Amino acid sequence: MRLRSLIVFGTAALLLVSGCTAEPTPKPTGSPSASASATPTGTPTPEPAVEPESAFDVSCDDVAATMAELLGEPSTPVEPVLSLVSAMSWLPGPAQHMFQRAGGIACSTGDTERNWEVTIVPDAQTVIAGATERQGFWGEAASCEGGRCGFELPDGDVLLSATVVDPDLGTGDTARIEEALRRIAASAASSTREVEYVDSEIVGAPCERFVTPEQVNAAFGVSDATLFTAFGGWGIPAEVYEVVNGSRICYFTSAGSEYEGPSYLMLTTLPAGAWAFERLDGDPVEVEGADAAKASMGERGENILDVRVGLDWIRLMTYDSGSGAADPAPLAQTVVRNLTVGHTAPE
Repeated sequence: MRLRSLIVFGTAALLLVSGCTAEPTPKPTGSPSASASATPTGTPTPEPAVEPESAFDVSCDDVAATMAELLGEPSTPVEPVLSLVSAMSWLPGPAQHMFQRAGGIACSTGDTERNWEVTIVPDAQTVIAGATERQGFWGEAASCEGGRCGFELPDGDVLLSATVVDPDLGTGDTARIEEALRRIAASAASSTREVEYVDSEIVGAPCERFVTPEQVNAAFGVSDATLFTAFGGWGIPAEVYEVVNGSRICYFTSAGSEYEGPSYLMLTTLPAGAWAFERLDGDPVEVEGADAAKASMGERGENILDVRVGLDWIRLMTYDSGSGAADPAPLAQTVVRNLTVGHTAPE
């Protein structure tokens, strides 16, 4: 299976764990399709926000049925996104949909006591090689111990990764869960196919393309905003998010370190993620230059502003410093202007 690139023309401390190291360069995912290379005639028609195709014939319904047989019915509905239970702080929002953008699936359910998550990504050898190079993959694995199970199961052109948390599980459960997960992986591997990969102008864009520390300083009335893009550790999700998808984590905090001092802004992206943006909850708001925007609140008082620019989804999140979280709207306007018009002056 390979992804065909379809170019779309269009307009305090955080728990930054199991995240990313220095920004790698996204690798090409295939050659452009014929429709992408054709010379446009007339005014381009905006592309519809269509969910990415899966590169195999396994869905979250299939995964959910298997997991229910293994573990019983889940306490919450199975969602086609990455789990937010004990998740990295950069995950909520665009990054939850990273596997779908890569032609794969992510399925999750549960609460802090009992939960599971299963992901399957195509082009496994490329993903594994990249993660291994960045010390984020240590080979095939299957284990259950102390109520927590972890699996990394490559099969042909796919990689299935899974975590299961259940206090009733132990080492004696490893084999039966592994066997069931291997059946899922084998089914995916036997049905891989070529799918179209919708490209975007923000793939691989540096954080400064969206917003600079100087612009954060100006928006928040501070003078020490510092951009951090390297967080503790790497893994398959980081490989898929940053390399396969070409997304970015842009975290602006005080000059002390990424783990100390005031947190000003986190920006995350899903290139060509309009299909996922449209499913977001939140209150519609106006952001100058954006095609759409929605505002919401985080569990710890964060202000969240999601904007859609063409087919791209960008999330801005500000943090409660004790007197409330700053309004991200002015910075959202700056981000949209930077992407659509360009930076107005040297920074």
